[in-house]
Amino acid sequence: MRLEGVRDVAAQAVDTESPAASRELSGDFGARLHAAIADLETTATSADVTSEGLVTGEVDIHEAMVAMEKADLVLRVAGTVRNKVIEAYQQLMQAGGG
Repeated sequence: MRLEGVRDVAAQAVDTESPAASRELSGDFGARLHAAIADLETTATSADVTSEGLVTGEVDIHEAMVAMEKADLVLRVAGTVRNKVIEAYQQLMQAGGG
């Protein structure tokens, strides 16, 4: 999962006064979110393929373990991000009287 773009989004968030800047920021967030999900799917698929290769003897244990640990890390980060987004949404709803 690529997280280096978070700094770029934060830097752009300073200038969200205009409607055009707000649309650009939300479009950029959507594109980054889509790319992160695609990367998550690619990593999980790679781990699956590598584990199948381990069973058939085409892949060594080291390569399989690295792929599975990478997939585990990416999934844990995605879960943490999801939880933070839900938490932020709930705080917004409480602050707004909803």
